[in-house]
Amino acid sequence: MKATLVWKRNPLVSRRKRIEETQAYIDESCIEGMNEFVPVAMPYYPGAGMLRDSAQIIEPGHIIYTAEHAEHQYYDELDHSDTGNPKATRLWFETMKKKYVHKILKGAQNVLTKGKSK
Repeated sequence: MKATLVWKRNPLVSRRKRIEETQAYIDESCIEGMNEFVPVAMPYYPGAGMLRDSAQIIEPGHIIYTAEHAEHQYYDELDHSDTGNPKATRLWFETMKKKYVHKILKGAQNVLTKGKSK
């Protein structure tokens, strides 16, 4: 019987890198999922889609929408039925989590254990 030992010089670096890749996957998946529920203006309005396109990851695990009135659109109880997105709703992050939490967690597990998922 023959055994081969492979010594990694710094396993913490590879673990940290994999955790960073997993967090990046989660952040990107959240933005992608939220796009389904973010209100957008009808195409003929100036700045249509600005809210949806303003999502930014400012640091790992911290996503913000930088468009004007984004906070107002997110928290206020507005009727989003007249927007260009029929699935638009307030609290779109919470709505996205209800629908996609298992898919995102499964993808994150794949990235964490096997490397890149997408």
